[in-house]
Amino acid sequence: MPSVAAALLVAVGVGLLAFHPSRPLYMQQRPITLRAGDGVMLQGTLSRPRWRRSDVPGMVIVHGSGPLTRDDVRGDMRALVRMGFAVLAYDKRGAGRSEGVFLRQWGDSAEAVLAQLASDAAVALDSLRTAAGVDTTRVGFFGASQAGWIIPLAAERAQRRPRFQVLLASPAVSTGVEQYYSDLSGDGSRPPQVSDRRELEARVLAYAGRRGYDPVPVLARSTVPTLWLLGDRDMSVPTFASRRVLDSLSRTGVSMHTVVNFPNADHFLRDADGGPQPPVWNEMMSWLRTQGVVRAP
Repeated sequence: MPSVAAALLVAVGVGLLAFHPSRPLYMQQRPITLRAGDGVMLQGTLSRPRWRRSDVPGMVIVHGSGPLTRDDVRGDMRALVRMGFAVLAYDKRGAGRSEGVFLRQWGDSAEAVLAQLASDAAVALDSLRTAAGVDTTRVGFFGASQAGWIIPLAAERAQRRPRFQVLLASPAVSTGVEQYYSDLSGDGSRPPQVSDRRELEARVLAYAGRRGYDPVPVLARSTVPTLWLLGDRDMSVPTFASRRVLDSLSRTGVSMHTVVNFPNADHFLRDADGGPQPPVWNEMMSWLRTQGVVRAP
């Protein structure tokens, strides 16, 4: 019989394989190349739970703002794979190994830029549907921040609409309103221009400047069940204003949007005071069960 020491060595070895930063044992990965509508080649990775024999639900991770790559969403990707999802993550156009040009300043061209990024995300969703081991009836989007503008647009561009959308710390307000709020609040990275919360909210709700891209028409006609996970202490996205938009849609009979607020969470959906992590994943999984995307064990 093997000694206790030998058994411990085996256990440690398995643990290192399972959680090694570059080759976790619990997932399978393979490179993916996506051809965008304008011919630009986007590079991505498809990750899947290694030991699941049956087809699993799938998610495309859509980036927030900035020249982000697959590495920037690695933590979310691994968490989702551990929860049983196949995940397609890709380098944003003009970033990492993807072709194309990343537009750093969009100005008055916000709608055109978001439309291009949405077309890229739609191509990723269409590709994920064809992947082996993925349940084509349980495929959707997952994304944070700027992705909240991109994903609903992508849903309209995909060959088949997604089954679900999970939006974290995402805006339901226009790009102009979000920028105005970020300027006043300091975006969580600069000293705020307005420190008093009541004054800050009043100014944003009274904003009469350029709207830029407004997502409300797309959100109003969406037929995709959508979960919004929002932090009330978000200094980048005006959660209070986004919630007002979504509440207004609900009153007009639009029932696709479910909102979960975390009172003390920041833009990263972490406790703003360093307290316990808000139950973001639990809320997501609970909602996905109600949608029939995640099945009871």
